[in-house]
Amino acid sequence: MSGPKTVPAIVVDLAKGHSLSEFYPVVHPTLTMALNRLEESLVQHGDDLHLDVAPGGLAAYGETVARRSPHVQRLAARLAEHGVRELVLRQHVAAESLGRLLSAVALPPRVVAAAGGLPAALSAAGVSRVEVNGRLVEPAALQVTSDPPAGRAPGAPLGKTPGAFDDVTLWSTHDMYQQVQLSARRVETEDLGQLRAMLREGTDSERVEALQRLEYVAQWCLERGMTDRAIGVLTELRADAEGMTRKSPATRARIMLAMSRIANRGIIEEMVERLGRARTEDVRSALRGSLLALGAEVVTPLVRSLVAASDLSARRAYRDALVELDRVGVPLLEDMVGDERWFVVRNMVGILGEIRSADAVEHFARTIRHGDVRVRRETIIALSKFGGEEAVQQLLVGVADAEPSLRAAAALGLGLTKAATAVGPLIKRLGDETDQETVVEIVRALGRIGDARAVQVLAERASGGSLFSRTPLPVRLEAIRALGDIGGEAARAVLRRLMRDRNAEVREAAVKASEGKADPPPA
Repeated sequence: MSGPKTVPAIVVDLAKGHSLSEFYPVVHPTLTMALNRLEESLVQHGDDLHLDVAPGGLAAYGETVARRSPHVQRLAARLAEHGVRELVLRQHVAAESLGRLLSAVALPPRVVAAAGGLPAALSAAGVSRVEVNGRLVEPAALQVTSDPPAGRAPGAPLGKTPGAFDDVTLWSTHDMYQQVQLSARRVETEDLGQLRAMLREGTDSERVEALQRLEYVAQWCLERGMTDRAIGVLTELRADAEGMTRKSPATRARIMLAMSRIANRGIIEEMVERLGRARTEDVRSALRGSLLALGAEVVTPLVRSLVAASDLSARRAYRDALVELDRVGVPLLEDMVGDERWFVVRNMVGILGEIRSADAVEHFARTIRHGDVRVRRETIIALSKFGGEEAVQQLLVGVADAEPSLRAAAALGLGLTKAATAVGPLIKRLGDETDQETVVEIVRALGRIGDARAVQVLAERASGGSLFSRTPLPVRLEAIRALGDIGGEAARAVLRRLMRDRNAEVREAAVKASEGKADPPPA
């Protein structure tokens, strides 16, 4: 991470933490890592973070932030359901409190209402350094009993308490060897179907035992290179976790943690490779679900495979998996975007653009100003796929780039967004631009946007200029096409005048534009 994050970036991370808490148990490595990083960002911010729940999302210090982020929209909607109008994260709020806060917000409103409302639920959860609607949340006081401890039963040996183990046996080396042999034979003959039935339908203690035995089977298989069977156990555990989402959230959390403990780097890379080779949607869906449950650990192998893949089907499979991870809030590629190696950053920007990562524009604010022209070009290409006001603002930075080809690419991207807010800056840039290719792209972008404010400046370009400053013919022809795209009486009047121009190409272009038959600009 290079330097403190901006407030919008911190808000996005907070919202992603909420999305993660909706899917991952609070002790899952992916969620705990995200919470620790969020705590670090807030410490670097150095001040309380004041958030207002606005109709369009979240506002920080009176300005709506990250309005296009689905994570921010979802967090704002859930806060509004809980009756939250203002949320303040005080300085030095700990990751533990952040996790409890986001987990409580992720609960259904009826559950929180039954607990006495969100502030009461947060207080009961032990949240501190958080304000809700101007009220500081204080952790609930601990209940301390003055009852004396239970006495020792008559005749019981010293050191024993009711419910404790009756005796402890010291094993010899031979005893331990026999136990290891017994465990190995048991693992080899385990009935996995029976264990899964226990996991789904047994009592709490039976579920815990079944999960321990399934985890032991998977670990034993990995140690002996039985990858197929280990992946099979993981896939089945993922299916069981999905089935427990409503029936037993606690069991689901245990299953996901067991999956996280089982999956080492080797098995993750094997699953990613199989995802690229899969040829049926059922197989791909099962592998995607297992990778999703593992969380952030799978991002780097997926990215590496996507970069190296030449097969279109494999690329699509890796892309879909990354999109699914992004959907639940798993941070994608953040550290790589800040990498010192230009080619790493360029690849990551390209991937963020390819999968249309929900909050990628926050990272593009840095890469659009990167020192390497190749990174800036990749950023402009990615921004052109997004659209929206945030992308427009970054593309306007690209229109002022020192490299002419990048200015042209940024103008093309602005035309594809068709954002009216870009018209004024494009007109201003057109007056200062000296590169003909960029001028053509700016003119073309103004036509694509179709705003009547551009008619006058386009008419000047289409007319051919003055005796001492002639407008190149390609620019004139593009301006005529742009006037035809904009339409309206003012544009048609300019086109009628151009039908009498001395240049035959200009006259023909004006006729076509007035009839709506202008040659379409290149995509």
